Amino acid sequence: MLANRSRVKIHRSYTVDEAARLLGRCKESVRRWIKSGKLVALTDRKPWLIEGRDLEDFLKASRTPRQKCQPDECYCVKCRKPQKPACAMVEYIPLTPTDGNLRALCPTCQCLMHKRVSRAALEGLRATLEVSWAQAPPHLKDRDDPSLNVNLR
Repeated sequence: MLANRSRVKIHRSYTVDEAARLLGRCKESVRRWIKSGKLVALTDRKPWLIEGRDLEDFLKASRTPRQKCQPDECYCVKCRKPQKPACAMVEYIPLTPTDGNLRALCPTCQCLMHKRVSRAALEGLRATLEVSWAQAPPHLKDRDDPSLNVNLR
């Protein structure tokens, strides 16, 4: 959600303006977090001061946990969560002899979802998903068009 925690110095105090610049947010957002009690600050005199340790704790608490996909799920970037493919259908696109990409539609937003899988894992997926195979895209050097095989030396 917010800035990298490693940029926050725990033995330093920050003003609202400095904290906002450090986090890449506006000053009003930082003030709102302080007033709501999410971010601890020394507010008894001006300027308000935020201790580095409290700012680091706030960043830890507001960090969203990483969401892991189940074997039969793909991550939808638009919905921002793992989803099971629409109609339990996926398309496998081989990229190398040992692995490739799964391509599926999100049941919520109808956007394409992708997931990298090994060819060995496909057998386990066939129990829950209908897997169809697509042709691997040809490499530029393998195409028949001689205009694409230009040597760029």
